[in-house]
Amino acid sequence: MRYTMHSRFWRSGIRLRQSRLLSVPTLFLCLTTVWGCAGLVGFQAPPPHCPDSVLAKVSVDHPTVRVSYTEPSVTLDGTALTSLAKTSIYYDFGNGRSLAKEVPASQPTGGGTVSETITVPTKSKDEQTVKICATATDRDGNEGFMTP
Repeated sequence: MRYTMHSRFWRSGIRLRQSRLLSVPTLFLCLTTVWGCAGLVGFQAPPPHCPDSVLAKVSVDHPTVRVSYTEPSVTLDGTALTSLAKTSIYYDFGNGRSLAKEVPASQPTGGGTVSETITVPTKSKDEQTVKICATATDRDGNEGFMTP
């Protein structure tokens, strides 16, 4: 199977920024409840979900998906990208994304063509639908938004 993600998706969604483990509403709840922050020790937010725009079918007999896309070359505000470190490919069965593969950037300015085969772990002989998405990460470790 081959799924193509075009650079137009990156332009509409790339912004390199670091994600946070605790959201503002969770932190507010922590500070205003009787039990305080003790209930959040070891708390980790659930993983984000891939968008529904790129779907693949996998099974035990056919667990691989070919993913192709162009690395981003501009940021969300339209400035040239200068510190791309890698792109990451994720799969999602509906319980949140899981990392399938990290791909080193072709160059710091991006724009390279990526074509990778990922293996999606499944135990079902029946075909299952899985969502596929990717992110871009800069040299400082800031991961951008998911793009289909």
